[in-house]
Amino acid sequence: MTWLCELSKKEGRAFGLSDIPMRQLETLKYQGMDAVWLMGIWERSPFSERKARNTEALREECKKILEDFQLDDLGGSPYAVRAYRPDQRLGTLDDLAKLRKKLSEIGMDLILDFVPNHTACDHIWISQRPYYYINNIPKAASTCPEGFFVPTSAQDPICIAHGRDPYFPPWTDTAQLDYSKPDTHKAMVETLKKIERYCDGVRCDMAMLVLSEVFSSTWSEFVDKEETQEFWPYAIETLKSASEDFSFIAEVYWGMGKRLLEAGFDCVYDKDFYDALRDGDVNRLRRQLSEPVPDQERMLRFLENHDEPRAMEVFGPKRIRAGMVIHATVPGAKLYHQGQFEGRKLRVPVQLKRAPEEPVNRGICEFCNRLMAETNQPVYHWGTWLFCAVDGWLDNHSCTNLLAWSLQLKQERRIIVVNFSPVSSQGRVRLPLNWLQGDCVMRFVDIFKGQNYSYKMKEIRKNGLYVALDAWDFRFFILHCD
Repeated sequence: MTWLCELSKKEGRAFGLSDIPMRQLETLKYQGMDAVWLMGIWERSPFSERKARNTEALREECKKILEDFQLDDLGGSPYAVRAYRPDQRLGTLDDLAKLRKKLSEIGMDLILDFVPNHTACDHIWISQRPYYYINNIPKAASTCPEGFFVPTSAQDPICIAHGRDPYFPPWTDTAQLDYSKPDTHKAMVETLKKIERYCDGVRCDMAMLVLSEVFSSTWSEFVDKEETQEFWPYAIETLKSASEDFSFIAEVYWGMGKRLLEAGFDCVYDKDFYDALRDGDVNRLRRQLSEPVPDQERMLRFLENHDEPRAMEVFGPKRIRAGMVIHATVPGAKLYHQGQFEGRKLRVPVQLKRAPEEPVNRGICEFCNRLMAETNQPVYHWGTWLFCAVDGWLDNHSCTNLLAWSLQLKQERRIIVVNFSPVSSQGRVRLPLNWLQGDCVMRFVDIFKGQNYSYKMKEIRKNGLYVALDAWDFRFFILHCD
């Protein structure tokens, strides 16, 4: 919770969950945020903290971004959860309930983390319910297979697996839950029920890892060969039967988002969208934005998050504004990361308790404020979104670098055109046919550039809207008919 650390330093006193000033929350609401996702509020693991402090690579990474780094700056990973209650430095469950109430009063939701795949190595279940985990009997005294550990709290000799995904080494500060066992399913659903009392939804960490095909493949050597029951449909149906509006958000990779949507998730991470933006792949973006809007609306789209490098570092000052305009105006839920609007460049390890001070990029900050104020208008929330065709002419094919879409809510209309390429590009944007009925003069007002263009409707109907853009430039039009 580096955010609370920054607030504490700014206000000159320690901040907990219930101390967050209403003005901070109202600022987020004014920027168009519907919910706050608080990462890292659950009780941290002392075992994970020791692991972090003893990991040389992590210490060196922290030294590079914090000039005055001390070992005390490292805590346990927020994804090695010891217990689903707030870390004592942040407050209590009552404090969490008060924060949720504050947010609710201004029409915002509270989203919290749920880590389904594993717990911390010092979770109470390790000693009381070791059969909830992938486990094995030591072949010799205190000798376990690679990727397993002997818990000091276990009453009988046992080896418990560290959590992992199939493509990377184990997370050695976690213990892998066994999703081949109904008892584990029931216990995790009960955990979700407890979390549900204090928030409006959960962001489920690495949600695809407990899909039966992924789990069974990863742990085939240690679980029964019978088909494993799917956890997510059971869990989501159970929670939503009691609280229909409770939201399930999946962090998901490897193209498995559709599987989790089918399992009942409300929305899933759109890593493909991020990758296409990062790579400057216009054709890939065009294919994604041509998908049915209802499908796109169930995507959670982002330019950065705690696992990715900072957007300013990835996109740089030339591309960042175009990327932000695309991200802010396409369908889907939007994830904005702390420090993104200030143009921060340093990615902070999740174990680090405080972030380094970075100068605010005033130009990006002002641009973000303008963009968020514009996209908080009703037309962007409830308007009809349509991806527009862009064509060119025989001796100029640069139109393939242009992306365009329209938004309409009653009489209010917007056109956004982005040149997401390093070369100047020209093209003709084909507007929605229902906009081209009649014979008025169409006036296009670029609200960011302060420029006006007027055309007769019959000209737009015949030739489309001609647009010429420099590299990584954009047009943000309001359309009026005079």
